[in-house]
Amino acid sequence: MKLFSILMLLVCSMVSAYSYGQETGNITFPDSSGNGNKAASCGSGCCCGRNGQAPLGVMTDHIHEKGTWMLSYTYMDMHMQGNRIGSANASDNTIYQHYMMAPENMTMQMHMAMLMYGVTDGLTLMAMGGFAIYNMSMNMSMPGMVMTPGNMTMRSMSSGITDTRLYGLFNCSGKDDHRTILSLGVNMPTGPVTATGTTMFGADQRVSYDMQPGTGSYSLLPGITYVREQGLFSYGADAGADIKLDNNSLGYRFGNVYHASVWAGYRFLPFVSGSLRAEGVRADKLMGSDPVVSISAYENIDPTTDPKNYGGTTMSLYAGLNFHTMKPALAKFNLLVEYGVPVYQDLNGTQMSLKSNLLAGLQYSF
Repeated sequence: MKLFSILMLLVCSMVSAYSYGQETGNITFPDSSGNGNKAASCGSGCCCGRNGQAPLGVMTDHIHEKGTWMLSYTYMDMHMQGNRIGSANASDNTIYQHYMMAPENMTMQMHMAMLMYGVTDGLTLMAMGGFAIYNMSMNMSMPGMVMTPGNMTMRSMSSGITDTRLYGLFNCSGKDDHRTILSLGVNMPTGPVTATGTTMFGADQRVSYDMQPGTGSYSLLPGITYVREQGLFSYGADAGADIKLDNNSLGYRFGNVYHASVWAGYRFLPFVSGSLRAEGVRADKLMGSDPVVSISAYENIDPTTDPKNYGGTTMSLYAGLNFHTMKPALAKFNLLVEYGVPVYQDLNGTQMSLKSNLLAGLQYSF
């Protein structure tokens, strides 16, 4: 219901702005010099998407002209609640038939920094890294006892720096309003895979795979993004993969991840554009295991320690807003937000259900 209200508000705003533009026929978005709608900080070779409506969740939609930089900060808050077995909801009592614990809630908060630099007018380099904080609560059932959700709840937290990603982005079309960008990156395993927290066996114990800030594996990150801008409207598509190249030092690797998005945007005010995005993500199964976590004493208690309970397919819908003004003091800044909820989930084994994902970011070009 919350997402429906957001979508209806965006649609109504877009229709109203479009109707007004059709009636007056003279809506323009001049830059600080009054000579068109190119951002003051962008040169003729820039495809930075400043006038487009690409959502915050799409990171590879633009490049920068030679010698220019962009620095950005993004905050992500992902919330999971309840459990699924495959595509069906699973109660705690259902999970207690196989495990002694049932995950209740989990949040992942991530602070991400990104730096982009235009090597040439057609090639941009990008580096990304961050810091993640995980919080999880789990309900417990003891043999011979019938538990209700909320009784004997265990809470655990872990945190650490994430892996670092390095990309090269190449614009194949050479046009600001009609571009195809090829990207190729590598994931550097800078995040830890031995983070500790509270488990059934006490404090400062190795936490499960989903609470580790890093993957421990090198990955290849190919991708392609298409963006089309037509006046106040824009649309695009994005697809990519995270292909693991090796097992980590503990002897396991997370599954390969494949993702695709389509979106449409509309600039309904001189300083605000809105977007609607559909995203599909497919994650393969986790291969191998952590010898500290993957022991019967753990796997018979906690479903998050069982390697077969990883991977699956999720489809989500997102609504976003992008803010930008040409006032001299703020012309180099973009403020972006995006909120999404899942519409379909089919997960391997027993896993927590995704409930929502919030993204908020600030970009600075120089």
